[in-house]
Amino acid sequence: MDRRPFLRIVEIHGISWVLAALLGAIAQFRMIATIMGGGYGDSIAAAQGVVAGTPHWLVYQSRVLGPWMVQLLSGPVGSFQAAHVLYTIGLYFLTGLAMLVTVYRFHGAKAAWIGFLCFHVLCMFLINRRWHYIWDSGELLSFTLFCYFVLAGKDWRWMTGLFCVSILNRESAFFIAAWMILYPLLTAALDRARPRLPMLLAGLACLVGGVALVQGLRAALLKQEIGPDLFGMPEMAGRSFHPHVQDNIAYLADAFLQPTLEFNILIVVLLLGPLVLTWLLARRFGRRYLGLGLAHGLIVLSLPIVGVLPETRVLFDLVPFMAIGFAALVQEEQPG
Repeated sequence: MDRRPFLRIVEIHGISWVLAALLGAIAQFRMIATIMGGGYGDSIAAAQGVVAGTPHWLVYQSRVLGPWMVQLLSGPVGSFQAAHVLYTIGLYFLTGLAMLVTVYRFHGAKAAWIGFLCFHVLCMFLINRRWHYIWDSGELLSFTLFCYFVLAGKDWRWMTGLFCVSILNRESAFFIAAWMILYPLLTAALDRARPRLPMLLAGLACLVGGVALVQGLRAALLKQEIGPDLFGMPEMAGRSFHPHVQDNIAYLADAFLQPTLEFNILIVVLLLGPLVLTWLLARRFGRRYLGLGLAHGLIVLSLPIVGVLPETRVLFDLVPFMAIGFAALVQEEQPG
């Protein structure tokens, strides 16, 4: 593990990392704009709906961090649309930097560039034609920081802070709270000792407080849920949970039985990839990767239930772990 001061790392790698992260972010947005075309405007409208209290769906109303930040930025920039584009590029830029720092810290310079490349390739592969919400980009940064905090052994205060910000972006932050509860239990079982209570209790507090916050934001800010009328789905009105099990079973079956030129079978491979990576990484690097894989295993299990798998962006939560994991497996040098 590299113990040199952070400023020394910036001195050596700062310029190349910043330029690469900026270029990657711009290329990523160009790919989004190319694939989505005019459909990107619908994602911008979805963010505006959260600000106005008229989201497409009730579940979106608590995802205020991105829309509020875009609204704040729209004053200096001049329009909500331009602010949305800049904020999206900014999130990809920050996530790219965080990916480089994370992989370099634990696996060295060569692995850092491999992780960075894997991150952008996976993101481009998972862009879909229909939606790219502002909270999707926020997920990438949240879970990259989560991976860094876990691997660095950060204590409950860091994890709680990350949860408190991430829960305002999207409810997938509950997987961070779940890790805070499960990892102390895992380490206690492996060591045959008592679990670390501060982390466990903080996780429980995050779980309970997060549920209350999400429900409170929805109740306080919602004016009208427009999705049921807009998309002709009145049966979905007022739901705080959208199950998609039947549609996802059909999608997974088609991926195997009716392969297309879109290579949907690779989405299934990426969905199962974190489980394989967890086994490989835990064998090589130990329990922190096992614990990190535990959280992402929960995401894998949840996606066929609550995610819309044809909207491949729902796999974004898994991208940082997969990119870091791929880079870790090719490590051939000592970090530093």
